[in-house]
Amino acid sequence: MEHKISVKENIIKYDRSTLIKTIEEIINSRFENGEFDIETSIDDLHDPYLLKDMDKAVERIKIAKDKWERVFIFWDYDVDWVTSTSILMHFFKKIWMQISYRLPHRVKDWYGLKSYFIDEAKELWVSLIITVDCGTRDIDIIKYAKKIWIDIIVTDHHAVPINMLTEAIAIINPKRPDCEYVYKNLAWAWVAFKLMSALAYEYFSEIEAKKYIKESIDIAAIWTVADCMRLTWENRIIVIEWLKQIKNSRSKWIKKLIEDKIHEDLDADLFGFTIWPRLNAAGRMDSPYKAVNLILNNWDTLNKTIAEIEQLNEQRKYLTKEFVNDALNKINKNDNLIFYVSPAIEHWIIWIVAGRITEQFNRPSICLKDEWDKLVASCRSPEFYSIIELLDKFSDYFIWYWWHRQAAWFSIKKEKFIEFRWKIINEINKLDFSRHKKEIVVDKLIKLEELGFSFLSKVNKYKPFWLWNPKPLFMVENLEYEKIEFLWQWRDHLRFTTKHWFKIFAFYMWDYYESIKRKWWRVSLIFDISEDNWMWKKNLMLKVIDIILE
Repeated sequence: MEHKISVKENIIKYDRSTLIKTIEEIINSRFENGEFDIETSIDDLHDPYLLKDMDKAVERIKIAKDKWERVFIFWDYDVDWVTSTSILMHFFKKIWMQISYRLPHRVKDWYGLKSYFIDEAKELWVSLIITVDCGTRDIDIIKYAKKIWIDIIVTDHHAVPINMLTEAIAIINPKRPDCEYVYKNLAWAWVAFKLMSALAYEYFSEIEAKKYIKESIDIAAIWTVADCMRLTWENRIIVIEWLKQIKNSRSKWIKKLIEDKIHEDLDADLFGFTIWPRLNAAGRMDSPYKAVNLILNNWDTLNKTIAEIEQLNEQRKYLTKEFVNDALNKINKNDNLIFYVSPAIEHWIIWIVAGRITEQFNRPSICLKDEWDKLVASCRSPEFYSIIELLDKFSDYFIWYWWHRQAAWFSIKKEKFIEFRWKIINEINKLDFSRHKKEIVVDKLIKLEELGFSFLSKVNKYKPFWLWNPKPLFMVENLEYEKIEFLWQWRDHLRFTTKHWFKIFAFYMWDYYESIKRKWWRVSLIFDISEDNWMWKKNLMLKVIDIILE
């Protein structure tokens, strides 16, 4: 295995034996036996009743409908809850249930069930609450609900505590140790989809149920991608199925959002980079009710809502760029733990800034919004280190504390922050991070003459590409280019011109322009390959991931 250092200071690893590797060998090496199958069908989806307590949930919902009980779905303000809840809302409205939902406030309520939500439900004569992506750990609150005669069905996919609550009518969570469901790595939207599927067979004929389930796969697919789920087995099936039917989607809002992006080379990044950021912008920049209004198909205001969301998304991109640049100018990238504090930054931006810092410098980061007497933080860490283990040692300092995978959030009183910062830096400085650089493994060394649409079709056979199954990375060595220039007026991106006909773009690599143009006419490029459909003209596009200056 050979190693080189790139312009981004990443370690590039490659093996010359990969010259003879086929695409099939590259993809199969990423997965264990049975995880990845090219031939998939919606008929291969598992029975929803394999999920523990599904039968109890279905029975209780049927009783609620028959008795015309008031039911509400408790969900949160983030886009995952917004999109996922629509799966249930669409279905319950179709079967004429008395259904509503509760949207907590981002700052005042934060995450999870609260006793005052239960009191509010009681005042509204609600007798059944269905939680969305939460509830597994809300043991005391669910006990309280039971005391005042409110039943709760928990639908969740988070880790289950040792002392799991028993007061809930049902806890549908694939991570339950006593749940026999074959596939555990489900996004919450997929759990909701399974509940809806089980109910569909109760209220529709078999043919109608299958048709409705197939047509409802869009939201589950979108959030499976956005929630960074592993695209194997059932996750892979629904994303593939949705990509097949996207042109004929019943969801007019989706077709409107992506109408200029529907082409033959569709992939999972359509969800991750096009649909999800726009829905997210609605909740982050203004109100998630805009996303709700869009998803629940208010036809009269569809164009107006989409125009508003597009404007919010542009504002999101502008503000993100402003604060990321501000952070990059103020931080010390060589610190083991990188801090960034701003009184002007919004809550929704701090997690993006933290993510960008960690991605660029391969270091854990804590970004904080200064709010008078307290600070609110978003934390990220690279794969080689878990910041959660570090924060756990100092959790007594926090007003509240929340974590998920390689990320965490907390708030802290301002008078405690200086001491906390000093102690946590001392703790992390006991470790040596200098040897940890981001590694990029090249899948195959290649010559540009080998590339073409026939080669791309072999690659695309293994779509959808996303996390755990990223696009294969190729490397061309010592490429002599004719010209390097900025792409478009924004000067954020670079374009290489060669004697070959296809496009070579280096997005967000503008800061390497001068050093490359001044000294180097030969470069080694690491890239992935896709189809570009600019102005309805098909081209082969090489997206540069990194550059090695020989």
